[in-house]
Amino acid sequence: MFGASDPLQALHQLENYHREGRLERAEVLASDLTDRLMMAKNRDDNIQSALVKGLRLLSTILNDRGKFKRARLTVKLLHKQRNRLGKLIGHDLVQGAEDYRLEGSIQVNSGKKGAAKKAFAKCEKMQPGHLAAALEVAELTGFTKRLAKLYPRSGPVISSNGNFVLQPVNRPAADARRIGVVLGGDIQQDIERQISAIESGEQAANARLQAAMDRLVPTHDYHSYSSN
Repeated sequence: MFGASDPLQALHQLENYHREGRLERAEVLASDLTDRLMMAKNRDDNIQSALVKGLRLLSTILNDRGKFKRARLTVKLLHKQRNRLGKLIGHDLVQGAEDYRLEGSIQVNSGKKGAAKKAFAKCEKMQPGHLAAALEVAELTGFTKRLAKLYPRSGPVISSNGNFVLQPVNRPAADARRIGVVLGGDIQQDIERQISAIESGEQAANARLQAAMDRLVPTHDYHSYSSN
């Protein structure tokens, strides 16, 4: 069966199916793969890692296909198996936060806003200052307080791969215009002003990177040279 001999290769193929929009096939095969990995006795680090990745992908596919009840059950299993993997090789808080962010989306789509807020809160606890998750909370549940608090700490608007984003240091990027729409008022005006300045060349496409590069440029004390 699919993935029996090399689960990592199977996962790569499943990711391709998902990316191509072949969701029904991806769901069937991801279900088969994760079921087989769950039944494996004495799973080593590699098999456990493959299982966690498979459950993460299956949760995403089920959410995309609108199968929210099963997606909720699968993402809960994902948390359990990721924690088991963490005991073997060490806990990955970054990925753990993203898994709770995924659960938050699934819970909202299921109409369970209370559970969604709890999931997003766990994401924030694992990765404080997670602007992208705060944006999703605001858009999906209408709770904007956290987003408004994080916005001033997020630095300037950045142009990245044709998109305008805000990206706190060591955190995922969030769409700047979507933040502006949610928060409105002066914040939206400021975001649009920065975007216009980037488009006109008045503001660096990545002001934070530019400032770091400027600090690397050596400065010379020309007065000391002239006095020698």
